[in-house]
Amino acid sequence: MGRSPAARTSASTTLVRLDFYYLENWSLWMDVTILVKTIPARPCRARSLLTTVSVVIVTFDSGAALECCLASLREGEPEAEVIVLDNAGADRAVAERYGVRLLEPGRNLGFAGGCNRGAAEATGHVLVFLNPDTVVDPGALTRLAETLQDPSIGIAMARLRLLDRPKLLNSGGTVLHVSGLAWAGRYGELADELRELEDVASPSGAAMAIRRDLFRELGGFTEELFMYLEDTELVGAAHLHGLRVVVVPGADVYHDYEFGRHPTKLALLDRNREIFVLTAYSLRLLLLLAPVLAATELAIAARLRARPLAPRQARRLVVVPRARSLAGPVTAARRRVCDVFAIGSWLTT
Repeated sequence: MGRSPAARTSASTTLVRLDFYYLENWSLWMDVTILVKTIPARPCRARSLLTTVSVVIVTFDSGAALECCLASLREGEPEAEVIVLDNAGADRAVAERYGVRLLEPGRNLGFAGGCNRGAAEATGHVLVFLNPDTVVDPGALTRLAETLQDPSIGIAMARLRLLDRPKLLNSGGTVLHVSGLAWAGRYGELADELRELEDVASPSGAAMAIRRDLFRELGGFTEELFMYLEDTELVGAAHLHGLRVVVVPGADVYHDYEFGRHPTKLALLDRNREIFVLTAYSLRLLLLLAPVLAATELAIAARLRARPLAPRQARRLVVVPRARSLAGPVTAARRRVCDVFAIGSWLTT
């Protein structure tokens, strides 16, 4: 699926698209010329015709929310292939009522593993990952697929609105801080102010689209993360291929969003943040950012002392996931791009 090591090495002097990171502001941090010229670029491909869409929805006892989601898809995207991966084995009745493909793995694969399993069964040219608590505007998925006709774009996310306050944004793209903390960008802003296609640091996994062949080439989501930040980790791989990540204002999806503070959720967010930072950043960057990272850890530790989150085993790094930025013959170059990505996120937020 991917290029051979020889092909990647021969491309090591090709420039990649990093202009939206504002490299001109970073000369004080590192040698930008070396950074740009050592990263292999994805070869340009002609605009392709992406005609079919497969929707992958991972559920866990989603009930009425899933029913609303499937109803919106039936009404607004009747031609789309819809695959429901039921991690809890409790949503069979809803899925069967709408005649969608139902996958029941018999155990909880998490969001990342569930998406990968659903994507492996998909037949469409474009994969759209949806949360079960979303409602899709008619034509939204078609517009996402149309955006991906541009070969320079790797991932397209919907303009994510709040279901209970549809004039406001849930997310216009995920903001990624240098510490690894991530949050919904433009939350609560007027949705109509997002009128143009925009590049974003990372998409929201609640409603994002990617070409099926690209998703497989990038290796899919990292299943060891289970859930949370798997979309941010995947988008790093897309950026390493020189691909853009965008939010599409003409593709509206409504999200029944509430930032819950369930102990397991917070523990997974914190664990996955640590994994992301330790596997994506180079030693040089970790040393440079040591004061910021240390302050972040101290703040989180203070929060944990004030309000314990979860049993200790929930935070153990039982399996350290494969690190995309560490694999392959261009390891050093890939880590340097992760450094660029991290510092760029810090300087522009």
